[in-house]
Amino acid sequence: MERNYALIDLHLHLDGSLSLNSVKKLAEIQSIAIPKDDEALKDMLQVSEGCRDLNEYLEKFEFPCSLMQTALGICTAVQNLEAELAAQGLLYAEIRFAPQLHTLKGMTQGEVVAAAVSGMGQSALRSNLILCCMRGKDNHEANLETMHVAKEFLGKGVGGVDLAGAEALFPTENFKELFDLAKGWNIPYTIHAGEAAGPESVYKALEFGTKRIGHGIRSLEDEVLVKRLTEEGITLELCPTSNLNTSIFSSYEEYPLRKLMEAGVKVTINTDNMTVSNTTVAAELQHMMEAVQLTEEEMHQLAENAASAAFAEEETKCWLKEEIEKRFA
Repeated sequence: MERNYALIDLHLHLDGSLSLNSVKKLAEIQSIAIPKDDEALKDMLQVSEGCRDLNEYLEKFEFPCSLMQTALGICTAVQNLEAELAAQGLLYAEIRFAPQLHTLKGMTQGEVVAAAVSGMGQSALRSNLILCCMRGKDNHEANLETMHVAKEFLGKGVGGVDLAGAEALFPTENFKELFDLAKGWNIPYTIHAGEAAGPESVYKALEFGTKRIGHGIRSLEDEVLVKRLTEEGITLELCPTSNLNTSIFSSYEEYPLRKLMEAGVKVTINTDNMTVSNTTVAAELQHMMEAVQLTEEEMHQLAENAASAAFAEEETKCWLKEEIEKRFA
């Protein structure tokens, strides 16, 4: 990018963003055997250049998750990712993951989150964790545990919660109890919706009271919904390259960022999974700048949207807004 724009990533999955160097370090410190060939290792972490299939995309998460089943593994993973994001010039990031997927070697979800928190704050990056509940058939108790852990660590490294997973198979409406708890405990939350499923999933997320939607890109299929998003000031966490990988759109030029902005919807640009999609937030912004000819004013607005929607304390939000103004002065 030609200038030092304010970089913020609100939608970043830990397990989909382990770099090659981080994977090697995690394997070494835990004595886990991995391929010695970089290309073979990359194939285990990153979708192919021509990926147009959700199944191929989802295959890339099991291996990195296997490297984060100990306190040392998850602490190191978070520490490495934050250092890499700081080196990229990010001001702030929200790193999300599902604690219940990191308990295979006996850790409780509380121990998982404590380990992740211990890996934070070692770089110049300001950050918060978002704990993901998972859409599934038999994990209600695990999701409830995630909510209790989020309550325990809220403001101590954790900024909010999320609902992730196969939204087409496990509709948002099945998870009302979780968000009733979040509201009662004043835990900020976002919900994956309007990605694999259509506008109906976004409507249900709004019914649960969310102010942020993970992806939400298919909201454009419903004009009434777009109007509601605008009127209620709902923020969409857009992830362009990820949506191309999973065949929601076929090109950056087709990606409807401008349509949403012109409709007055608050949108942000994020990576989703830096390694799986081989991207950075700077690259995502560059793609959008080239595809839809974003103006300086629009870039400024995207950054302000991200700062305003962040699950951060007021001091951090004020600092972010000051930094944004400096970058666009």
